[in-house]
Amino acid sequence: MRTDGRGRYQFANLPQDRLTLAASKPGYLVRQAAGRAGPRAIVDCSAGCRQSGIDFELFRGAVLAGTVLDGLGEPVARAVVQARRTDAQAAGEKPLSDETDDRGRFRLAGLMGGSYTVSVQMRVRRGEGEIAARTLKVGEGEQMLDLVLTPAGSGSFRVSGSVSGIPFGEGYRTWVEVRPLSGSGRALQASVGPDGRFQFQSVPAGRYRADAAVVELGAVQRTDHFLDVVEVVADTDGIALQPVAPATVAGTVEIAVGAPPAGIALRFTSRDGFGYRLTRVRGTGAQFEVSGLRPGTYRVEADSAESYVKGVKSGGEVASPDEVVLSPGVNSLTVILAADHGQVLGVVGDPKTGRPLPHARVALQGESGKYSAEADQAGRFLFSRVIPGEYRICAWSSLEPERVEDKVSWEQGGCYLRMLPIAPSSRTEIDLPAAR
Repeated sequence: MRTDGRGRYQFANLPQDRLTLAASKPGYLVRQAAGRAGPRAIVDCSAGCRQSGIDFELFRGAVLAGTVLDGLGEPVARAVVQARRTDAQAAGEKPLSDETDDRGRFRLAGLMGGSYTVSVQMRVRRGEGEIAARTLKVGEGEQMLDLVLTPAGSGSFRVSGSVSGIPFGEGYRTWVEVRPLSGSGRALQASVGPDGRFQFQSVPAGRYRADAAVVELGAVQRTDHFLDVVEVVADTDGIALQPVAPATVAGTVEIAVGAPPAGIALRFTSRDGFGYRLTRVRGTGAQFEVSGLRPGTYRVEADSAESYVKGVKSGGEVASPDEVVLSPGVNSLTVILAADHGQVLGVVGDPKTGRPLPHARVALQGESGKYSAEADQAGRFLFSRVIPGEYRICAWSSLEPERVEDKVSWEQGGCYLRMLPIAPSSRTEIDLPAAR
């Protein structure tokens, strides 16, 4: 239950049992419970319960907030920032973490005072790599709001090498471009000389996608070529780059469940940071082709309200649409669609009174999709077309769900987290107390 304006609370009609009482408030920590150090109080109601004076003393936790920048000084989105307390009494204590937004911003609230190791991990092509780690000390309730975390080994290095297999020299203007695989850093360019060599004077440490562009003088026609992934950790000479043959997807669409759509758009999004391609398909059974893709791992989605991609068939095997590997050359695929969405519906209740909460906002998030809705005057909400999968759900009386993107922020926002498995063609009803 929630306390009143003076912090008071009262439970009635408790069961006859030994009970644990705990108090919580976003951004605060419990110093004492019922006069003893610790976050909880034990109450023995096994012979009836009429007790008073079970008080909790809370204090505001420390806050760490700031920005994660890459070696080029650009903000890093979706980097995971983690703070782990290193004091002797913190043994076994779980670290707090947050994920940066599109501005590279993060915020960790509700920390104990003490010494911390703050680390940053960013997504790279094969998993995650640590780019920053530092130690600091914060006092009880202290707010450090302007931290700037940058790569631990972000020195700049000279990178040079040669290209082959593409036109260069007289009659052509050719250059090599490198762009960070993670974050939003700008691309760097270096001209290719008549001998096929290029040189970058200053490239920050990191992993980059390397491409080449060729303009034939007089024709003013640009041709782009995929090259390779380059890792920069020191001064490097002698890198040999040559074009990678592009991938082409040729295939058909079939329907597994439901009525076939009249037409859809298929989106192939690179999981390696190489962008996406969109193609329109006229009905099931129709042929489609997408060319000019960089080889790698892709996610296949259907831009359709009626159907979703249930799987992708290649060589007789059906794979997840989230992990479709495309090789150089032609890749023959069958995209399997389904229209067996699930439904999620229920009523949002006031966390204090339990009464329906009009116009509350509800969010449903999972690997298969993200949905938000506004409850009606009676607190009722409905998600009618939910792609089957595992989701978490939360409701707010006054907080926009679009501002709450990750699990940590949901918890800090006072959210009652619930995980919902949504099966095909299912109907799930839930009574949902609002977080605030």
